[in-house]
Amino acid sequence: MKVVSKVDKRSVVFLAVLACLMVAGSTSAFAIPSSQVARTTNVQTITAQCCVLLNPTVRLTEPATVAPVIVTWSADYNVSGTARFGLSLNGGACLSYGPFVGEEPVLIPGSDSITLSGTYQWVVFPSDGLVPGTNTFRLCGGGFSHAITINIGFSTLTVQISK
Repeated sequence: MKVVSKVDKRSVVFLAVLACLMVAGSTSAFAIPSSQVARTTNVQTITAQCCVLLNPTVRLTEPATVAPVIVTWSADYNVSGTARFGLSLNGGACLSYGPFVGEEPVLIPGSDSITLSGTYQWVVFPSDGLVPGTNTFRLCGGGFSHAITINIGFSTLTVQISK
């Protein structure tokens, strides 16, 4: 009887340690260095035609063999006209590496909110100007064909090397 009890205790301890290691391993697999993540919690208001630099900025260190990266921006925002959003790579021009149009919200009957939540995801390739070492990505935008007002609320910008 004591042999069975010792085996059961060892099995339980082994399974508990194994479960902890699996949880720790899966959490670290999704960890992103702090330079690759930016969160803004205060409202940024700009009035401009495209394109001006906006907050936030993220950085990623590329290895010697440069690989494509995925940049994701999620935000609550409202605009007074059609907006264009993009990225400035390493201080360069504001370019679109994927979807870029932010439409003016339409007030839904019965609602008092004109704020949208949107997510833009861009893929930047080495041929777009990525370099070995540090690369900087900054959000940019403005009115598509004329100056508009853009209010950006809570937002996050992240960059990751694609796998």
